[in-house]
Amino acid sequence: MNNFFDARGGGAAGGGPMQWFHSLPPVTRLWLGSTLTVTALANFDVLQWTDLDLTHLTDVLGKSSNTTNSSSVLLFGRLEIWRLLTCFLYIGKFGWHSIINLHLMTQISSRYESMGPICTRRIFVPHQNNPQLLQQQQRNNQNNNYPYYSKGETSDYICALLFGVTGILLSQFYLLPYLGDTFHHHYRFFHRHLTFYTLYIWSKHYPQHNVNLFGVVMKAAYLPFAYLVMGYALSNGEVVPMDMIHGMFVGHLYYYLACVVPTVLGRGRVVIWTPGVLIDLCHWLEGRRVGGVNDDDVDGGEPIVVDTDGVIGG
Repeated sequence: MNNFFDARGGGAAGGGPMQWFHSLPPVTRLWLGSTLTVTALANFDVLQWTDLDLTHLTDVLGKSSNTTNSSSVLLFGRLEIWRLLTCFLYIGKFGWHSIINLHLMTQISSRYESMGPICTRRIFVPHQNNPQLLQQQQRNNQNNNYPYYSKGETSDYICALLFGVTGILLSQFYLLPYLGDTFHHHYRFFHRHLTFYTLYIWSKHYPQHNVNLFGVVMKAAYLPFAYLVMGYALSNGEVVPMDMIHGMFVGHLYYYLACVVPTVLGRGRVVIWTPGVLIDLCHWLEGRRVGGVNDDDVDGGEPIVVDTDGVIGG
């Protein structure tokens, strides 16, 4: 398949809305398009928001039917698996609040994906029979046998988002309730959770990157906490933005497992990694070679950093 994803993006940012949309990196483009579609359908009453939310993981089993006595239907109801995704895609009624959330999500996701996400693709192929992978292994030996390739790509970002979705839902329903009402808020939608999850891992991966938040220049490492203070201040100190904190907490867990643990354990041992099926699928959609190793995996360089200094907040 030839460049279905168009991984480099196409078009010019200044050539109109569609040109700008197609210039976005593939995962960001898919995330933004899905969010706009689900939110628009709910705002125009094509879908009901009550069919999109998730109050507990058992919601995916649906409600029992009153028109049948089937024990299987009464037990399992009507499967509503889509809720596991739509609860991350609906951002509420159209307004300034939703526009700001979309703007933040698009900028953060686009920056993280363009600059190079954290790589969690393991080096599986026997290195003795592959000179390119042998070269990669020699570089890793100088870095405590670090088990991943040096550059992140589309599959790594998708894997990170899947980890974030899973971690946010599991901790929301099975961890936070045990911490009391201070930490457990009954959220139905988790769009901002996932946005701040992405923001946090980006800020940890590129801590020295300069950002401009409403005219205030700071390092990326401080950006999540700046937003946290702003969210608390805008509520006059009455509401703690737990959705931001929750997303950042799961983001810290991902960063620790993906970057800290392999370094500490050494000898190529890892806790999380990008599944090979996902890697091959993304390579196929991007028109790249499926299986084996691609040239981008062994060039030995750092992630490509683009000039994205600008105003994140406005």
